[in-house]
Amino acid sequence: MLKQAVILCGGPGTRLNDQVRFQPAIETPKPLIEVGGKPFVTYAISMLKGIGFTDIVLLVGYMREAFEPLQKYPVRLVETQENFNKAVLAISGLEDIFLLLNGDCFPVMDWRAFCHTLTSRVAIKIVNRDAGVAIVERVCIKQGILDCSRIGDMDKTIPTYTILGGLHVGTYQGLARARQFMDMVVFGQ
Repeated sequence: MLKQAVILCGGPGTRLNDQVRFQPAIETPKPLIEVGGKPFVTYAISMLKGIGFTDIVLLVGYMREAFEPLQKYPVRLVETQENFNKAVLAISGLEDIFLLLNGDCFPVMDWRAFCHTLTSRVAIKIVNRDAGVAIVERVCIKQGILDCSRIGDMDKTIPTYTILGGLHVGTYQGLARARQFMDMVVFGQ
C-alpha cells in the first residue's frame, strides 16, 4: 500500500499570469490559491491523509515561506531544484514507489482504488491537460525514464490513462471552474 506522496508546488505560475486577466497579477503560488475557502492543495492533502498516506512531501520553491502554514497538516516542505527529477531524488526518505501529483490539479477519480493498486509506473492525465497524478518508481526517475515536470506526458513506455474530469488551477479558465465547482460543493450554491 502506498504511504508516500510528493506534490510538486515549486513553480511561479507563469501560465496563470500569462492570461493577463488578473489585475493585479496573482502573486500567490498556484497550489495556495484560495478555492472553496481554503488553499487548493489542501484538498489533495486531506484526501491523501484520509486514505492512509502518512508522508506527504511538498516540493516547494517559489515563495517557499507561503507554504509553511501547511505544516500543521502535517506535511514536509522540501526545497526544489532547477531539475525536478534531481529534486525528487534528493528527498530524504524517498520510498521506492510513491505517488507524484502536480500541486495545481486534483483529478476527480477513485483515489483509494488508484493508490492501493500498487501498480507502479502508471499515470493519470486530466483530458487536454498536462497535469495529473502518477504512481512512480524511484529507479525510473534515476534512469531518466520519467520526467517529473510533465506527469501527463511521460515516456511512452509508461501506461497513461486519460480521465474526463478534474480541477486544475493552472490557467485562468481552470481556476474559474475550480472555484465555481468548490463553491457548489462546499457552500451548496
